[in-house]
Amino acid sequence: MAKVTDLAGIKQIIKPLEESGTLVRRTDDELLKAIDSFAVMEREGQIIACAALFPFFKEKCGEVACIAVSPECRGQGQGDKLLDFIEKKASSLRLDRLFLLTTRTADWFVRRGFTECSIDMIPDERRKKINLSRKSKYYVKKLVADGSGITADRAFK
Repeated sequence: MAKVTDLAGIKQIIKPLEESGTLVRRTDDELLKAIDSFAVMEREGQIIACAALFPFFKEKCGEVACIAVSPECRGQGQGDKLLDFIEKKASSLRLDRLFLLTTRTADWFVRRGFTECSIDMIPDERRKKINLSRKSKYYVKKLVADGSGITADRAFK
């Protein structure tokens, strides 16, 4: 999980994607407020990838946001590892599904089990903040429950 000291590394990775319009611009203050929602990957002390999970507990879902991998590390599976981590984190929080908004990388998410959905699948609280001019597409993925825990009824049969 990201720490405040990771802010500069996160900014370095996401800045080119913000400038190209792939990611929504975030101020330093917005990033700092959300730092606990970010996961990072490091190599030799440098942040090479990041992603965020914003849970919506009432709706039992979470938003996957800001997945970014440094250009020199793309194509090496870092994005897959981060998404896997985010999915496990969401499951540990007892979330049933993940959703995301994207303008450019839909095919990457579809190959990883996400399906396009309507804006109605996005929690109201998040829907109110969507910048419709970006013309994002919405995707959702149902999470598979982690069956590794022993439940009382299974233990005593």
